[in-house]
Amino acid sequence: MLIFLMHLVEQLDKDHPSWREDTVILLDGAKYHKGVEIKEYMRKLDLDIIWSAPYSYSTAPIEMLFARLKLGDLNSDECPTGKKVSLLSLIFIR
Repeated sequence: MLIFLMHLVEQLDKDHPSWREDTVILLDGAKYHKGVEIKEYMRKLDLDIIWSAPYSYSTAPIEMLFARLKLGDLNSDECPTGKKVSLLSLIFIR
């Protein structure tokens, strides 16, 4: 997550230098979002963060897109998706 966030900030700084004025980052309470290094990095950059409540999919519009992708053309074989699906089961289903 830290590497992703670093690249995201770098790209936004390059493409839209004033992005911090009108951008808020929405994160849930996943451990990889709330690690010490992540929190320190976000604090250092003075990023505006909204922490959503657990399982509050209605407050994260991107979840609607993810749900559509899981059921649509990108998953035409209707492979199982979700947190409980292991990588091995996805590999051996095909």
